Amino acid sequence: MDNNRFIGFTLIMLLILTYYTFFPPGQIQEYENVPQTNDKEELVNNLESEIKEVEEILNQEFSSKEKEQIISIENNILKVDFNTKGAKITNVILNDYYDSENKNVELFNDSGNINFKIDGPDDLNLDNIIFFNSISKSDEKNTITFNAISENGKKITVQYILKNDSYLIESKILLNDYFLGNESVLLTWVNTLKHQESNSTNEKNQTRINFFNVDGDFDYTSATSTDNEEIKVEEKLKWISNKQQFFSSAILSNNTFNNSKLTSEYIEDENLNKKFTIKTEIPIENNSITYQYYFGPNKYSILKNIENEFHNNLYLGWIGVGGFNRYIIVPIFNFLENITSNYGLIILFMVFLIRIVVTPLTFKSHLSMAKMKVLNPEIQSIRNKHEGDMQKSQSEIMELYQKTGVSPLGGCLPILFQLPILVSVFYFLPNAIELRGKSFLWATDLSNYDSILSLPFNIPFYGDHISLFTILMTVSTILINKANSQMQTMEGPMKTIQYILPIMFLFIFNNFSSGLTYYYFLSNVASYAQIFIFKRFVDEEKIKKEIEFNRKKSVNSKKSSFQLRIEEAMKARQNTNKKKNK
Repeated sequence: MDNNRFIGFTLIMLLILTYYTFFPPGQIQEYENVPQTNDKEELVNNLESEIKEVEEILNQEFSSKEKEQIISIENNILKVDFNTKGAKITNVILNDYYDSENKNVELFNDSGNINFKIDGPDDLNLDNIIFFNSISKSDEKNTITFNAISENGKKITVQYILKNDSYLIESKILLNDYFLGNESVLLTWVNTLKHQESNSTNEKNQTRINFFNVDGDFDYTSATSTDNEEIKVEEKLKWISNKQQFFSSAILSNNTFNNSKLTSEYIEDENLNKKFTIKTEIPIENNSITYQYYFGPNKYSILKNIENEFHNNLYLGWIGVGGFNRYIIVPIFNFLENITSNYGLIILFMVFLIRIVVTPLTFKSHLSMAKMKVLNPEIQSIRNKHEGDMQKSQSEIMELYQKTGVSPLGGCLPILFQLPILVSVFYFLPNAIELRGKSFLWATDLSNYDSILSLPFNIPFYGDHISLFTILMTVSTILINKANSQMQTMEGPMKTIQYILPIMFLFIFNNFSSGLTYYYFLSNVASYAQIFIFKRFVDEEKIKKEIEFNRKKSVNSKKSSFQLRIEEAMKARQNTNKKKNK
């Protein structure tokens, strides 16, 4: 369309708007005998029709005699399909990963849509344009270039580059000088995610939109909510991702994403996960926009090299735990991967190495509990002596600890130091894509629960199957607690809790990753073996002599300021209680 025709259509639009401004439907209602509401609806429809006609005419500038077609490029790990209509991605397949139906993982397909619209004086929807294309290949990369040229020489170029051994697709939209007045390109990305995992409930509960802004803040939509969610983001973003349990599809800007609106829709469908819609503006710089797509696994060694904080698409726990995983657990895991490809053995070796490192702490804990066992008769005697007077009993027991040099927390603190490890693997192993689809013993998939028996019914809070690794973990936990209780004084509710908690774990962990329950079972076995070995090295007679030596030594020594403060606090509490009793 030449300039004269364009000016003509512009004038027609102005005349239509002027007419309806000075002669609104309310002024002609008496002549037409039509309700005002219908006139407004008709006006809207007419305006939409006129706008659509003008858009079609504008898009006809890029009319092509060619029919739309699907063009593909691929490397050794990724296959990408493009449609010449819109010059857009229509399908993405991962070559090395398979879904629950043993088909290649499909991270994007034609049920969704990626649409670019050039915003500004010359609004133009790329979905309405059929491009002609060219493909160039080299030893390092595949490049596909789409071009569209209008009748008056207006040109649009859309280019994609897929390098070898890469999950990144480098993208660029080039505009000629005709579009200099335009400020941004509007991106609308609709992605209806398919279920990839056999445990669809667990997968859906780990699916969300992640995004990261230029100020260094990471945020996300809710993963577990069944309600639809819409977030308007005013901050400029660097990347936005559709994160699933083990895979992510994301867009990353070389500049920023502005005025973003992110929508998450929950889908009640056994084959579909969630529907995500991303609407954002990409500023035009140097008459072009540059951006990247990521379609690939949530694997830490890959994600950390993509973009700042992009590794958050693999959830490794809250700040402290996540850091422990990234800098300790993950390197250990990667090191063991270089030794063997059997992931059951890798988890076994992880337990062995970690146990070696924490052995000094566990031995110290065992030694402290042995001292408590020696003092147990005296402690029990004090409790019997002051039965009914808990405060006085505790006061004398504390004094006994001070005299003998035994710390009641000595057996607990070393164990507390091991908690970061247990919590870290709780987040790492269920999310480790390396375990996905890997079998060991009776477990067919270490990233999912193991099942030795499927139940014809569902037990509330338990499930419809029986996990053997979870049972082994529970039984071994009870045995560990029983062995530890023989080494320390435990009465009342605490004695009961040590057996109730493992039973609760039986229900909680039945649907968890078999790799995780297998790790906890091995850790319990290692702990039990350590207790058996430590007993050989702990001499109770020697401990008794040490306690007596400390007792005699304390008689001739002055009390520390800390001891004095404790005694004063206890006396003050006793006086307060006496006043209350009066």
